[in-house]
Amino acid sequence: MNVSDMIEEFIKDTLGDSTKLDISRNELANFFNVAPSQINYVLTTRFNYEQGFVTESKRGGSGYITIQRTQDSDVKWLREILNRLNNEIDYRSACGILEELVERKILLNEQMEILKSALSSHALANPFKMENKLRAQILRRVILNLRKKNVE
Repeated sequence: MNVSDMIEEFIKDTLGDSTKLDISRNELANFFNVAPSQINYVLTTRFNYEQGFVTESKRGGSGYITIQRTQDSDVKWLREILNRLNNEIDYRSACGILEELVERKILLNEQMEILKSALSSHALANPFKMENKLRAQILRRVILNLRKKNVE
C-alpha cells in the first residue's frame, strides 16, 4: 500500500459514519511525514465530487480542511457526474465513480468489478492511445443507463 492509499484510508476511517470532518493539512502531513502537497493530491484525487465528497479549505493560517460527504440525491449526483464527465477520463477517476455507485447502492460490487475490467487499459488497448476517450464514452453510456433506471 502506498502513502496516498494510507492517507485515504486514514481519512475515511476517521470520517467513519459522519458526514463531515475538519482536519489540519499540516498536522496530517506531519503525521504521515509527507509534504502538504501530498495531502492536497490525495484530497483532489480521492475526495472529490465524483467520489461523493466535497472538500473546502478554511480561510486563515490554520490550514484546516473540511471534508464532507455529498448529500445529493442519486439522480442529482448522476446528472452532475454526466455534466462533469468530459471527453476523457483516466482509469483511477473512473474507478472512483464506480466505487461511489456501489457506495450509493446503485451498482453491486460484482458489477463494479466487471466494469473496472472493461474500463482497464488492457481491455481498451489500441495503437492510437485512445483509452481515456473510450473509457469516458463507455462510462458515460453506463451512467446514462443507470440514471434512466433511477429516474423511472
